[in-house]
Amino acid sequence: MFTNSYLIALGIPIILVLSGAVAKKLVRGSGWQAKDFYLGVETSLAALGAAMIHFFDLQKQQLSGAQLGEQVTATASFLAIAFFMLLWVLSTHQDWEARTQNIKGQKIWLGGVSNLIGILLFGAFVMLVKGV
Repeated sequence: MFTNSYLIALGIPIILVLSGAVAKKLVRGSGWQAKDFYLGVETSLAALGAAMIHFFDLQKQQLSGAQLGEQVTATASFLAIAFFMLLWVLSTHQDWEARTQNIKGQKIWLGGVSNLIGILLFGAFVMLVKGV
């Protein structure tokens, strides 16, 4: 079960989103709200953080020059893309969180699109960069 790369790449960020939503609800101490599930920023940051850790872990690996170069290039490219995607997710949150009168738009952009970007970033890191 834990050898299936799709399960690892997509299952872990989905579990993070669900546990993050529960954590937001528990901290607030009231009933469920749609904004509990707006976790695109958090999942994007998790993917960015995982890639940064991987980048520094590459120093410890016993790879040949060409293999190390490929890994460093892939990780650095992912970090650049993930950083700009994080900025886009942040700007989307900035635009939509204040629009409390448009709940449907918030659910689509913050609960759907932003979360999907974070999940896809995490999945892309696991499958394309880390190579699980």
